[in-house]
Amino acid sequence: MTQYGAALDWLRRTGLVTNEGRLTAVHSKIELTILQTAIARADPLWLRDADQLIFNSDDLPEDAASAGETLGLSPQETLAAVRAAWGKVDTSIRENIGSAGEQALVRLLRDLNSLSVTYVAEYADGLGYDVAVAGDGIRLNLEVKATTRRGRLTVYVSRNEFEVMLSDPHWRLVVVLVGQERKAEAIGTVRADWIMQHVPRDASSLGRWESTRFDIPPTAVHKGIVELAEHFGEGHLLRGGTTEARPVWLMA
Repeated sequence: MTQYGAALDWLRRTGLVTNEGRLTAVHSKIELTILQTAIARADPLWLRDADQLIFNSDDLPEDAASAGETLGLSPQETLAAVRAAWGKVDTSIRENIGSAGEQALVRLLRDLNSLSVTYVAEYADGLGYDVAVAGDGIRLNLEVKATTRRGRLTVYVSRNEFEVMLSDPHWRLVVVLVGQERKAEAIGTVRADWIMQHVPRDASSLGRWESTRFDIPPTAVHKGIVELAEHFGEGHLLRGGTTEARPVWLMA
């Protein structure tokens, strides 16, 4: 409850709750926004895994449930605030580490002088990949997904990225584990056949998915980037090595 102490004090000072911690009056649904903001800023330990831990109002953590009750919200409204807070935090994290993963991979690729490496994402959005690699008989178009997680691996793929995969034999989905100082600690490539097996299907021409989330098992991830392995020494990140303990998603 300590993470909500400051927020509760603020609510008392503004007159939205009494000294006993009860809501003074209902001002439309401003309390939903208040709870969502308080949770996002407090960033409790459970928040980043809320999508895996909290499926209905019965799963609400005690601190969130108590804060919602204080604001006069129903359990379902509290659940909505938790989901909204998770969405904001999750999106922010992905945006922050996304460019870090791309840049870390580009730096590693440019260590090999025989390769021409173009950081496409610097100047174009919508091509369906972030980094282009050419040279020594190699041509690769890499869509880069970054993560800070060593346990489960979750990535989001857009419809455009998927359709580029279908039409471009050089397309690869590369995952970069980003560690301290925004440096790469491990690299893997997701198998295209696994993506094909698990991608959503449009039920009709009137409904179309635009983005999907994949929870990827270790068996679907190759270590490093297979096509580049022979160009780098044993233990190099692009050959499947790691700088720290190997993440679970790269252990198969």
